[in-house]
Amino acid sequence: MSYCGISTCLDLIEKEFVDLTKPPDPLTLDGVALGCGLPARAEPLDELRVFLLKRQTTWLTKDTAWQELVRRAHQQPTPWIIAAAGMMMPGLKHIAGKLDNRYPGEKSDLDSEILNGFLDALDLAEPNQPRIYASLYWGAFRRGHEACNRENRILRQNSILDEAACARYQRPATGHPDLILAGAVLDEALTEEQAALLSDVRLDGEKQEDVADRRGLSRHGCRRLLAQAERKIVEFLHDRNPDSAA
Repeated sequence: MSYCGISTCLDLIEKEFVDLTKPPDPLTLDGVALGCGLPARAEPLDELRVFLLKRQTTWLTKDTAWQELVRRAHQQPTPWIIAAAGMMMPGLKHIAGKLDNRYPGEKSDLDSEILNGFLDALDLAEPNQPRIYASLYWGAFRRGHEACNRENRILRQNSILDEAACARYQRPATGHPDLILAGAVLDEALTEEQAALLSDVRLDGEKQEDVADRRGLSRHGCRRLLAQAERKIVEFLHDRNPDSAA
């Protein structure tokens, strides 16, 4: 993502990642050694990234790849930290797009916060932990969300905004909806697919038929999955705060 012709840190990481995957000696993961549904060859990371983003790729396969990426990033930071960040780049740019209109400062600063959130989560991650991709993604999201809150709070404290603008940046006491979804995913109350569907339809206001087409779902299947997700998030919120849900 670039602003006014200036590259942000996410652009720079993506460029370095592309350089790491260029012939004649691209950075690879060995699917033969790792197994678990990965392509049975030494797969260049740019091609592996496309494979992991496919809807039909199982979470067991994704976890296997990401556990190996985390292991290598810990053992050999250069070049594997850049490689891991590049593999997460579609997710990082998705976070930046979701938070963009909530951040009042320079967008390059928001991208830096998001990247640093990912790098901190990468540093703390255990290579054998389950759902490791979700942990890394939501670590990046939380840092970006906290940056939005911080910058908006500074604006209010300095009286730069008028009363109407201040109201725009007011946050509900129960927490941002995306963070609630993140907590539900990490607590395994929701799957990532269910959380993403709730975010797209209920938070971002997308049409169910558009979301269904993009995700390769039937219209009926999309409605059924959304209904299941809504039921689970209600149960999750009730378990967290039964008095308020009553």
